[in-house]
Amino acid sequence: MSLAQKYFQDAVQFVFPGKCFDKMVIELNPIDPQCLPIVVSRLLGLAITAGSLLLFVPQIIKIYASKSGAGISLPSQLLGLLACAGTAAYSFESGFVFSQWGDSFFVAVQTVVIIMQILYYSDASAYAFAFLAFCWAMTFAVVGHHIPFEVLTFIQASTIPIVIVAKGIQIIENFRQGSTGQLSLISVLLQFGGCVARVFTSLQETGDNLIIVNFAIATLLNGVILSQVLYYWSKEPRTRAKLE
Repeated sequence: MSLAQKYFQDAVQFVFPGKCFDKMVIELNPIDPQCLPIVVSRLLGLAITAGSLLLFVPQIIKIYASKSGAGISLPSQLLGLLACAGTAAYSFESGFVFSQWGDSFFVAVQTVVIIMQILYYSDASAYAFAFLAFCWAMTFAVVGHHIPFEVLTFIQASTIPIVIVAKGIQIIENFRQGSTGQLSLISVLLQFGGCVARVFTSLQETGDNLIIVNFAIATLLNGVILSQVLYYWSKEPRTRAKLE
C-alpha cells in the first residue's frame, strides 16, 4: 500500500468511523440514524477548521491597511485569546479529534497577530514581539505536556466567564462609541456561524459540558456583536460626531 493510499484510507475512516462507510456508501443508506450525525459532525468540524484559517484575515488586513486598531478592545482580545487557546490546549490534552479543536488553535494564532498589531500601532509597540515570544513559550509548554491537566481543566472552566467578559467589553465599547470601529463584518459573521456549528459538533464528538456551554454562550454574544455591526454600519463614532 502506497503512502497516498494509506492517507486516503485514514481520511475516509476519520470521516466515516467504524462501519459507517459500508452502511452509508456501499449499502446506499446515507441516512443511517447512527452514522449520519457523526459523519455530518466530522464534515462540519473539518469545514469549520478549514474556514478558521481565514477567519480573522479580513480583520488583520483591515488593521494593517488603516495602521490602527481603533475600536478594537485590547483587553477583549487578550481574554478572547485565553479562551480559544485554553479550549485548544484542553482539547489537545483530552485527546479530542483535531477537527473538534483545530479552529480554536487557528483562531488563537490569528488573535495573537491582531494583538501584536494593536500593540505595534500604539505607544506600546515595544511589547508586540515580547508578547509573541511569550505565546511561543506557552505553546511549547502545552505540546510538551509540561502543564498539568488540572490547570488546563481550570482554564477551560474559566473560559465561560472569560468569554462573557471578553465579548461584553467589546459590546459595551461598541455601544459607548456608537460604532464598531475597525471590526470586520466578515470576521464577526464567520465567528457567529462557527460557534453555532460548534455547539452541534461538540454535542456529537465530546459530550463535554464545559466545551458545549462555552460555545453556546459564545454564540449568543457573537450574535449581539453581529447585530451591532449591522446596526452601526453607516454611523459615525459618537466622539467623531461631537468633534464635527
